[in-house]
Amino acid sequence: MFHNIEYRKTFWSPFVTEHTNVPSVLLEENKRLSESALWRMQREYFDKESINAWVNQVPFYITSNPFIAYCYAQIVLNFILDWIQQHPEATQHPFYILEPGTGSGRFSFFVIKTLVELMESLNLTDIRICYVMSDVTRNNINYYEKHPALLPYIEKGLIDFAIYNMETDKPITLLRQHIHLDPKTLQNPLIVFANYIFDTISHDAFTVHDKKLYELLISLKTETSNLEGNRPVNLEKLETVYHIREIKPDYYPDPVLNKILAEYKAELHESSLLFPIGSFHAIKYLKKISNDKLFIISTDKGYSTVKSLDYHGHPSLSFHGSFSMMVNFHALADYFKNTGGDYFLQTSRKGIKTSVFCAGMNLTNLPRTALAIQQYVEGFSPSDYFTLHRRVSDSFNECDLDTIAAHMHLTRWDPHMYLKIKNRIISLVPEAEAETLEFIAACMPKLAAHFYHLPKTECVLFEIGVFYHAVKQYQDALVYYEQSIPYVGEQFSLRYNIALCQHQLEKNAEAMVNFKKALELNPESKEAEEWITYLEKQGKE
Repeated sequence: MFHNIEYRKTFWSPFVTEHTNVPSVLLEENKRLSESALWRMQREYFDKESINAWVNQVPFYITSNPFIAYCYAQIVLNFILDWIQQHPEATQHPFYILEPGTGSGRFSFFVIKTLVELMESLNLTDIRICYVMSDVTRNNINYYEKHPALLPYIEKGLIDFAIYNMETDKPITLLRQHIHLDPKTLQNPLIVFANYIFDTISHDAFTVHDKKLYELLISLKTETSNLEGNRPVNLEKLETVYHIREIKPDYYPDPVLNKILAEYKAELHESSLLFPIGSFHAIKYLKKISNDKLFIISTDKGYSTVKSLDYHGHPSLSFHGSFSMMVNFHALADYFKNTGGDYFLQTSRKGIKTSVFCAGMNLTNLPRTALAIQQYVEGFSPSDYFTLHRRVSDSFNECDLDTIAAHMHLTRWDPHMYLKIKNRIISLVPEAEAETLEFIAACMPKLAAHFYHLPKTECVLFEIGVFYHAVKQYQDALVYYEQSIPYVGEQFSLRYNIALCQHQLEKNAEAMVNFKKALELNPESKEAEEWITYLEKQGKE
């Protein structure tokens, strides 16, 4: 029987803040939330952890899977086609797609792969695109530049990189092309994917009471034992306290932002709310460098209506290695509306929300785009997908193989999902219908094509080998076992399984080599010893 492989993992346990009488230090007092040291600490965390931030710490699957990538690719491709129809000269210049806060890079890989496949299938290879993976830390970019899944697209000039802090106005410089994203470079609209990023850059906070508007000023404390070099070690041990102060109507120098605040003052009954000032800053800068031609798709946790903003207590921080806050999508939509742009906000769903914003254009004049938004944002959306994904993830042991296969097809053969249910799939193989096994086997290459390795995570290539092994497609199993070697290293299970497949294919000399390697890796294996003895005996006969 084949063996499962062993993986070394890093497990994270969430810290629950409990305010006790332990000695504490006041880090800052009565600061405007956007000016708090919190945001500096956030950037320092991502710079220190680099790619490891996304290994069992910062959640990212919900916006980094093949399904959401397919939705985005469809919307963007239809937007590009709308734009070219209205501006035929657009084909002479590339369409730049900027992803701020790229993070793990997995979403970037899925979406550029899908977009290229769609363009090739529609014979649109004359359209030039450049996907810009950007982050605040160079450490992450170093990881992207060498990633084997990204290299084919990098070599074709389809991917470039940039260091970009959304809260500054520093030029966005492409590291491979050595050019800036500026009004001269961006002849076509700048397309931006803002997933799980508006929730991690600075906010201001306000509260409405008796039709008066107050700002919320934050104070930070932490235990003295949590300090190292006068800086907190564990962000989850920060204690936040808010103080209120009534404000005047001209709180911001920007009258558009003051107008939005005035609307909240008039319309909210009793609530505290976040105001995405860092996001506003980034949007203004991106509008400026793109000649006010900007198209943004964003998926995040947040609020999209005035009603959903009402009756909330003071804002809280959600900790997950870093921290995040709820996004006020309603305020972002108001900003675009009041500056001559347009937007689409998904109807209320539990969980994440997808929104589309554009400057310098109106969605009613972009028919393909509007239809794609109806289908992939308002129709069966990333939010709906994740609801089903979570349900199947929680109950897969109750599902038969036909149901699992159908769900895997809905996920567009997502490795993350397969790794969750792989043992259930293998356990169902002996009693499964031949047609179901044939369908899954035929789709395994799609699963492999979506493999994007991250440190200390399981290797789906090995598990594909296990599936083919279980259905007795030994040559296919060998292909994927061997492809997994760079990722899982030399392990007993891998060499033992390779040897079993080689024996089934009557390659006993090669099988002997791998059984011996397996025995070296696990000298106590009776199974390996017995196979070696058996093959030696067969060789003498």
